[in-house]
Amino acid sequence: MPADTLLETNHPAPARNKASFGSLCFSLAAPPLAWSFQSIAGYSLSSEACYPGDTPRTVPVFVGLWDLLVGINGAALVVGVLGMTIAYRNWSATRGETGGNAPHLIDRGEGRTRFLAMCGLLLAAGFLVATVFTSVTLVMSPICR
Repeated sequence: MPADTLLETNHPAPARNKASFGSLCFSLAAPPLAWSFQSIAGYSLSSEACYPGDTPRTVPVFVGLWDLLVGINGAALVVGVLGMTIAYRNWSATRGETGGNAPHLIDRGEGRTRFLAMCGLLLAAGFLVATVFTSVTLVMSPICR
């Protein structure tokens, strides 16, 4: 057996070449950042348009607020779905990375790529659900009350 093959089988993350570092980082970071941007931008735009001074307004100060908020929500949903898709692809590629039970894997530090792929999958799914709920509130409640 060549030395390179022996090193690959003894490496704690043998499936590290099946999921790129960029795709792992994207699935871990993009959905939470998209939800954060959606929430912060939506809240700040709505509050400034509906309550710019001492008295609240029933109509937004600037025209096109609804379209802008729908665009922000749509972009956040697209990023969330993309992050979820990439995370699932990463997890599918690495889920058989290392066999064994949890104490064995923790003791040796094996399966890092699979662990990051699963974390990305869970984060992307959770923040995609949060993005959907935040988007639903835009449809269910009026912009300015």
